[in-house]
Parts: sequence; C-alpha cells; structure tokens
Amino acid sequence: IGVTGVQTCALPISQLLRAWSGLDPQINAELGGDNKAESFTSQTSSASMEVPLYWGPKFIAGWKRNLGLFDEDANTKLSGEVSFGLMLPLWRNIMIDKNRASILKAEQLPMIAEAEIVSTRNELFLKASEKYWDWSGSLVKLSIARELLGIAEFRLQGIIAELQSGEKAKIDSIEMSQEIQRRKGAFVKARRELEKATIALSVFLWNSNGSPAQIPPGIIPQHPIEVFRLDSTAYMKDKEMSLQKRPELNRNSAELQQADIDIRFAQEQQKPNIALKVLPYSTYDTFDGSISNYKIGIQADMPLLFRDARGQTALAEIKQQSLTFKRNTIEREISASVDDAASEMIATFEQAIAAKDELQAAKQMEMAERELYERGEGNLFTVNFRERFTVESASREVDARINFRKAIAYYLWAIAGY
Repeated sequence: IGVTGVQTCALPISQLLRAWSGLDPQINAELGGDNKAESFTSQTSSASMEVPLYWGPKFIAGWKRNLGLFDEDANTKLSGEVSFGLMLPLWRNIMIDKNRASILKAEQLPMIAEAEIVSTRNELFLKASEKYWDWSGSLVKLSIARELLGIAEFRLQGIIAELQSGEKAKIDSIEMSQEIQRRKGAFVKARRELEKATIALSVFLWNSNGSPAQIPPGIIPQHPIEVFRLDSTAYMKDKEMSLQKRPELNRNSAELQQADIDIRFAQEQQKPNIALKVLPYSTYDTFDGSISNYKIGIQADMPLLFRDARGQTALAEIKQQSLTFKRNTIEREISASVDDAASEMIATFEQAIAAKDELQAAKQMEMAERELYERGEGNLFTVNFRERFTVESASREVDARINFRKAIAYYLWAIAGY
C-alpha cells in the first residue's frame, strides 16, 4: 500500500502542476529582413512576453525595431521601442476562464487520490484480516488434531499392554490402529491447511525496506477469541458516520465539483469575447518614465450560433446528473453494506454461542462414554466416535469464532473504520 499511496499522491500533484502551467509566461521573438533586387529595403526585430494572471487579465510587454529605406512611418529609432500594458476581459472569461477551470478541477484531484488511498487501505485490511483469521483458526485446528492423535496413540499403547496380559481382545488393537490412521490423515490435512493459510497471509507481510517478509516461527495468536454482541447504539452511530467516511462518497463529491466547474466554464463560453487592450509606448533612448504614445483598442470575437459552447454545457449537465444519481446509489449501497455487516456480526455471534454449547455437550458425552468404557460397560468404537464428534464440534466452534472475527473485519470495512 505504501507504493500505491506514493503513486496516487504524486499523480494529482503532477496534474495540478500541469494546470498551473496555463499561467506560465510566454516569450516570443522574431528577427527578419527584406532584400529585393539586391537592394536592402527593411530589417525588423521584435520580442514580446505575455504573463497571464489568475483572474483573467494578461500583462503584455514587448520590444520592436524596424529599420527601412522606404516606409519611414513604420521605422523606429536604432535602439527600438518598448511597450507594456494589459489586456482586460470585459465579458467572457471574467467569472471563469480555461486556466482557472483547469486549476479548480485539478484542486479536486487530491481528494480523489485520498479517496483512492482510503479505498485501497480498506480493501487491503479486509483481505489481510480474513487471511489472518484463517491462519489463526488453522493453528487451533492443527493443535486439536495433534491432541486427538496423541490420545489415540497413548490409548493404543495401553491396549497393547492389556492385550499381552489377556485383558483385551485383539479386535480392540485393530480398531485403535485403524483410528490412529484416520486421525493421522486428519492431522496431515490440518497441517496442510495451516501451510496454505500461512502462505496466503505472508502475501500481506512486508519488511520496513519494502521487501517481502515471512511469518516468524513461534508466532502464535492469542486464544481463545472472545465474541460479543453488537451494540445497537454504536451500530446506528457507525451507520451515520459511514456516509461521511466512505471513500466512494468523497470521490463522488470531488467529481461533482469538477462537473460544476465544467458547467460554469461552458456557460461562460456562451458570452461574446470582448477584451480591452491598453498599451503605453516609449522609446528606449528617451525612456525616463514618460510615455511617448499610447495604443488603446478593443478586441472582440463571437461565434454566431454558440453550438460548441451549448454542446459543452449540455454534456457537463448530463455528467452532473449522472454523478448525482450515482451518489444516491452509493449512499444506498453503503447503508446496505453496513446493515449486512451488522447482520453478519449478529448471526456469527449467535452461531458462536450455539457452537460453544454444542462443544460443551459433546465433551460431556465423551467423558460419560469414556467412564463407561473404563468400567467395562462401553466399547472402544463408541469412545472413538464420541472423540471424533467432539473434535468436529470443536472445529465448528473454532470456525464460528473465526467467522465472527471476519464479520468484524467486514463491519470495519463497511464503516471505513480502518
């Protein structure tokens, strides 16, 4: 997530930099001469600079020199002539222009990038949590399978000793040997499930230098995993907060702001483009702060039908309507996901309680059957069966607790709690 976050943060900064480039000063220069019939007629040199300002005006500065033999009115002094002034919009581009629109839209990109980071983080923690609890549960199941196999192996030793003394029938040793092989198979399966869960969890582990990491040996999660009932007051508060914290809504808000900027800019383009240009002039050789002449003019252009501007406005309004409808859908989906996560927590809590009661009953039955067997009133098959049933109940109880923890992870994802 670190690499993804850096890339996501760098992108809006780069795009914002590009948006501000619309206000970069522009420099132009030209040098030329005119030679006709091997006779020198004129020589021209010019340089100009435009500095767009944020609110629409442009600062203009320039220098020109024109030397010729025939057109005396167009000639300048040898040192040339400097000019400076402003171009002011009078109608279009006063409220907003292309540069301001680009900058304002780019300013929404950090919010979109932040929403992307939050979304990635939520998804990452949800998946990592699920893999962690799978790994945690597989450790417990392996421990149960190992304990059950140890009981069977210990019991077989006792049966063999009793068989040698004539107190047990040979069929008991065969029954117990068969049970050991069955439990060995279950142990190997549980070990494989642990290896599989460990590999899946290690995908989410990284060293501080960014290199992949493995689960250190000897790391054991804390058990037992307690369950609890979801508080209804906290649930209602979390549901309300989710509509403010979920990244999908934050991203949609930023996109709506961008669509609004597009509408404002498109509507601005439906106005005539009229600008006032004021250029005081002064020659270099006599420049002492006085102004030798002025140049004042009005520049205007206007398309007759404004079809492009009206089309841009219509497209921007359609996009805004689509985003508004999408927002309503997102809000319903968020509410539904929080409700579903809460329902999952309640159901898994009840399943965990039921599995716990089932396990207690299975242990009681196992102990009662074992006592009967030790008094000679039961048989080995029934004892093995009761032990297997206890292990199945224990596995279901572990699964119920793990599912409850996964439900918590899902709930935290739904309320953007990571």
